[in-house]
Amino acid sequence: MKELNRWVDVRKKQVKEVTNLNVSIKKLEDLNAYLTIKEVKDLEQPYFIYINGELVKKMDKNYKIIEYTPLDESYNVRAHVNDKNEILEYYFDITYGKNKIIDGIPYYNDLFLDVVYYQEVATKSSTYIHLSDRNDLEEALEKGIIDKEQYDYAYQITDKLLKELKSGQNRFVKRGIKDLSF
Repeated sequence: MKELNRWVDVRKKQVKEVTNLNVSIKKLEDLNAYLTIKEVKDLEQPYFIYINGELVKKMDKNYKIIEYTPLDESYNVRAHVNDKNEILEYYFDITYGKNKIIDGIPYYNDLFLDVVYYQEVATKSSTYIHLSDRNDLEEALEKGIIDKEQYDYAYQITDKLLKELKSGQNRFVKRGIKDLSF
């Protein structure tokens, strides 16, 4: 198995336009995970994306990100929350191996592939699951950044996650905004 060194510090992962952010981190013993709450105080400009053919504001002042870094899963998940405390999407970074904590800060080893679970408030119709960055995973394999075993591992984790999302069984999605204020 190849060494993959794409460790991401959760405090630094957000939309690049954000210029001022309050970050709080706490361990959730019952979930065997770390919770990071990011409150957007200022940004260069609001950030928009197209979802289901509609332009949707994904980030602005007073928006929040609820982020879970589980210690027993191979993914990291961020819930993007608007200024009305409605979840727009869950963004799952598929990770290589288990996530880790260094000096109380969660880190995950990004394995390129992502799953985005859009919520009805964003799509204006129904939930929608999108598999993102497959081309990045393919390119990493072609360039030898990852090996075939890691490539297959990314899809094994993704398949498990997709089944959880489709059946409504993902423990982090089920929490909604419960952990927004701690």
